[in-house]
Amino acid sequence: MNTQEQLKSLTIRKTMNTVEINKSIMELNYRKEKLQREVDDIQSQIHFLANLRESQRMTDDEQSGQSLFDKMFGGTK
Repeated sequence: MNTQEQLKSLTIRKTMNTVEINKSIMELNYRKEKLQREVDDIQSQIHFLANLRESQRMTDDEQSGQSLFDKMFGGTK
């Protein structure tokens, strides 16, 4: 169910009483918080993977630097 369908399913009408309005607001806030937690989890995974990528890049750079040093000065690993 897409967002528009979900909003329509709340049956928002001009004749809603205060209790119905409050219930709909609470439902929307609950869904918003749930979605925000999902966004936060995804953002955390993105940061983790970006850090992992940067760490691998540094390791690759260090290894290629060591290889160049070995080639230039005949070092052994």
